[in-house]
Order: sequence, then C-alpha cells, then structure tokens
Amino acid sequence: MTEARDTEAGFAAPQSIATGRLSEKSGLVFRSNAAVASGNGESFDEDPSTKIAATVVDLNDDDSKEEENDPITLPESTHTLLFTEPITSISFCWAFVIAAGSFLCLILALLDNPWGNFQNNIPANVNPPVRFAQYCSIFIALLMEEEIPTALYLLRRIPQQYFNSKFPDLVYSKFVCSCVIRILSGYLFLLNVLLILVQSSGVLDIFYDVLALQFLQQLDDIAFSLARMSVMSKRMKDATNRKYFQIEFNKSKFGQGRKLSIFLKGIYFINMFGLLAGMIVVTLRQKAGHYTCSEITAKLPDMLWENGVVRLPGGGYEEMILNYPYFNGVYRQEGSHDRRPVYVEQNKFDGTPFDTEAPLPELQVKLGAKFMYCESLKAWVFTHEYVRKSKHDDSDCPWLLRSEETDVYDIEDVEGDWQIWAGVISNTKVQITCNECDNDADCNLNGECQKDGTCKCFDNIDGVSFLGPHCEVRLRDECRTIVGESYNETLTVMEEPWAGSLGLLQSYNRPQYLYTGGIPGLNASDLVLLYYSGNRWFGGFFEGGQVLFSEEYKQLYSFVMNNYHSFWDRAYKTSTVFVSDITTGDTPVGVDFNWIGERGEQYGPFGVLYPWANETGRGYFRCSDPVSNSTSNTGRHLMKEGGFFEKYPHLLRHQMKKT
Repeated sequence: MTEARDTEAGFAAPQSIATGRLSEKSGLVFRSNAAVASGNGESFDEDPSTKIAATVVDLNDDDSKEEENDPITLPESTHTLLFTEPITSISFCWAFVIAAGSFLCLILALLDNPWGNFQNNIPANVNPPVRFAQYCSIFIALLMEEEIPTALYLLRRIPQQYFNSKFPDLVYSKFVCSCVIRILSGYLFLLNVLLILVQSSGVLDIFYDVLALQFLQQLDDIAFSLARMSVMSKRMKDATNRKYFQIEFNKSKFGQGRKLSIFLKGIYFINMFGLLAGMIVVTLRQKAGHYTCSEITAKLPDMLWENGVVRLPGGGYEEMILNYPYFNGVYRQEGSHDRRPVYVEQNKFDGTPFDTEAPLPELQVKLGAKFMYCESLKAWVFTHEYVRKSKHDDSDCPWLLRSEETDVYDIEDVEGDWQIWAGVISNTKVQITCNECDNDADCNLNGECQKDGTCKCFDNIDGVSFLGPHCEVRLRDECRTIVGESYNETLTVMEEPWAGSLGLLQSYNRPQYLYTGGIPGLNASDLVLLYYSGNRWFGGFFEGGQVLFSEEYKQLYSFVMNNYHSFWDRAYKTSTVFVSDITTGDTPVGVDFNWIGERGEQYGPFGVLYPWANETGRGYFRCSDPVSNSTSNTGRHLMKEGGFFEKYPHLLRHQMKKT
C-alpha cells in the first residue's frame, strides 16, 4: 500500500512481542503523545525511529506514565469484525468462519493425542539437545503467542464506559466475546505446544510442530490482510477500512482498578510458569524412569556356555555350565545407569526380590542378573556381577548378551539381533515383554487388568487356572495330578497357604509337582520333585528330603522354595536324575523325558540322555482324567521284552541312589 493509503486506513507499524511487546500480527496499534500532538489525530508519524519508539508496550507492573497514556486503536484482525459488523453481514460470517476454522484445527490437533494412553506416548527419556530445545520452545511459544496478551490488554485499556463513549452504536458484550475468543485460542495453542513438547524426541520435530500451530493461530490476521487487499470482495474491503479502526483510545478516567490491572499483566507470567511446571514434571519423571516399563519378562535364547567363568564372592573362580534360559523370568526396574533404567532379576518363585538373608550360613543368598545400558558400548547388555567372559575380563561392562548399537532409552524399543557370549560370539534373539497391562487383552483374556497395571489371573474358571505375569500359563484341574506311563506313578502340584498366586509352589511361572507314589522300591522318606528350569522340566531326587516338610525345617523349606535358581543352585549338576526335552509347555504333559546316565567330559553338557520312549513325541506323563487313568500302550511298550526298562533296568533305582 502507499503511504497515503496507510494514513487513511489508520495503519501503524507494530513490532514483535519481544520482552513483553505486542507484535505486528496482533494488529493492536497505538501512538505516542508526541505523535498525537504533532498531527491531527487521524494520521501517524511516519518517521521510522519515531514509530519504533512509539510501539513499545511494557507489560511489567512498572509501566511508565507515557506508555499508559499512549493512544491505541482496535486490532486489525477478523476477530475485531465480530463486534464491528452486523451479525447478518458477509464480513461477520467471514470472520466467524475464520475463527471457527482456527478453533477446529487447534482442537483436532489436541484430539490427535492418545488421551486414553497418553503416558505411553511420552518418550522414556530424551538426549540433551532435545531437552534444551524443549525448554527453549516454551519461551519461543510465549513470544509467538499474542492472542492472550492482546485480549487482556484491550480489556484493561478499554472498559465498558469508555467503549460506549467511543462506539455508541456497538455492543460492548460482543467486544468482550471477541476478546474471550482470543484468550481461548491462545490457551488452545499453549496446551497443544505443551503436549507436543513432552511427546517429542527430535529437535526438528519440535520446531516444525510449533510453527505449524502458530500458523493456525494466525489465520485471523492473514484473512484480514487478504480482505484489505481486495482479494475477497469490495464489501469485505470496506469492512476492514471502517472508522472503527481509526478511532483512538487514550488514557481514560474509566480505566480498570490497579489490582485488576496487575492481575491481567500477571497472566502472561502465569502462563510461563504453568508451561515450565508441566515440562519440569515430565523431565523429572523421565529421569526417574516413570515412562518406561517398571517390570519386564525376559526370555533368553536356548544356548549353553559349557565353561562359564564364575567369580566367587569369597574370591577365586569356578567353571560352571551356563544355560542361558536359567535366567529367564521377571526383571524389575531398580535405579538407573547412563540415564536409562536398570532391570534386576527377581526370584523364580513369585517374581519378587531374592531374600537378602539366609536362615543358615551355608545357604547362598542370590544376586540377580541385570539388563542395563552401557554408554561405553552404546548398547543394552545382559550382565551379572559374578559371571565373566574370562578370568581376565575386568571391563567396566562385562556383558554376556549385548544389543546392536543404539541410543534408545526404552529396552522395549531395542531392535535387531543381540550378540551372545558362549565361548565365542554369535548372534541370537532376546525376547523382552513388559509386564504392565492396559486392558484385559494384555492378560490374554485369562485375567483382569488392575488399576496398578498388573494382571489378576482367573482361578478355576471352567476348570482352568492361569499363572504368569500375563496369565499365559494354563493349568487344568485334571492336570494338577499327572500320571506316568510306566508304573502309573503320580505327581501332584504342591500347594502352601503362603505360596501367593493360587497357593501353588511355582518356578519360572510353572507349577512344581511332588511325587506321591507308584514307583516300586522308593523309600517313603525320599523326595522327588518335578520343576521347570526356564526351558526344560527337571526331575530332582533328594534322599530323605521329606524331612523338609516338618515343622522343624519350615523356615528352611520356605527359603529354599522362594529363592530357587537353576544356575546358582546347580540343580542339574547335583540333584537332577531325569530331564525333559526343550519345551515351553505349561505342564510336563506331552513332553518327552530322558534319564540322565553317565556324566563327564566325554559326554555332552547334560551327560548321556536315555529317552523314556523309543518314538519322539510320545511323551510320558498324562493328566489324571478318568478317560486315561489306565496303563497305556506306551507303558506296555516300555515294559515289554526288549523295551526300555528291559534294556536299562538299573537306571531307575541306581541313578537315584547314586545321587
């Protein structure tokens, strides 16, 4: 536009909101007293230095008298048309459409957030550049957001009596509604900004999204400019050049009270403190691991390290067979390392911490393995304080499993293969599952998701009970007692009042079975247990072990059951006399079993394994349902001439007594 046109329309050259100054986009213009005195009240001083000096609006409490007395004009925005134009006019309808469109876009942006699961959309943590960008964007957004300070400034400077004296043909309530629309638009903008910042994990994402929101908030200014340039229609252009935009408001005797004035100015700083408070809360929660899974279940690969190097707590080293699935189970978040959570192994009984004190000095207190992040390797690792790759492994991060290089803060976000140490390095898969639930589907529909994010598994629903963090293990009532194929020997699940979930003694989320009879020649004082070890069922024989169930050994019995660990208790080496094939089955039913024969360097890591059946897949145990409660073809097959027990009659009693 030409200079003459600017003067006629009442245009000014407003500045940005830096340090509390209203920007050009707000459309709020005002003139200094000097400019008014030198002119006729209808035009502005066009000297640039004068305009810059004249467009300073200090929102601090210590406003100078000169600035308070500076005259202002109405903002050049379609929001102003909402009270200067008749409701039935095209210009009013245009202004209403622009305001509604801006609101609709901001609301859609707000609704696009996952409100039902918002916490899970916040990253576990962010790197320092992103954190710096988040806090910088708060101040940038406050500087860019002009609707709230513009509306509050208008309400402070133009009370009702003063408005009516200047515009007797206009309605003050419509003016107030226009200001309220500005305020609501501003808070929608700020709320969207805060939600974007707390969910962002990239610097460019932050700046792009904030700029996009700012564009939505400026639609009223853009539409007003287009209308004034005759892009719309002549009536729209006339509406933007009416006398209302030229009338000035000076310091009025009807001005607002000082307390209200201070409150209106303080809103700006309240907004700033509110955004900062929200961002600080999220930051502290991220550092505390609040947005990462508090408990996970790890399933390690079915791999063996035959010469595992164990550094004994009292000094020295020992070689042990490390079967990685021994460390399957629950890991709970305890502390952090390199700005990421550390997950510590829990006991195999009920997923709670191992006891820190033993009832007898000779009993070992277990120390759990860990999943943690190592900055030196730029990878997540599985490690144990007492296990090393070699006697000379003194690294600050003695890993046994490590992920590919990554900078993710949540272990669930780790992608790709892991590397495993089993004497040599090879690639493998590690399965990590969060134990928290959001709905019943996360409990496999076999339990109810509680408010604390844990699954409460169903007990005896249609004859089935469920175990495990996600109620993934099914225990049918008829399988609480299982029967062997050879002697119809019976084993029954072990139940104790103090056993927690369903009152069952468990290991690795599977029920433990106690031998109750059927094998000829086995002493009544001997104890035979069948328990899961992470990927196989172990059959343990303990001569005279029934004494553990006496009142005298109750404390010892409870400690042993609560703190059982297949690796640290050397279960396979000392007490196991038969073992299943690798399985993830819920019970021993349908699984092939083997007697353990000779052991030593000549043989495999599990010794010589003698299958209980000549055919793979025959299984050995069955549930004690009435239909199959008789000796099956498999049992007769094993006992017939030339069958398994005909060939190896010494193994049953000999191996148990040998142990």
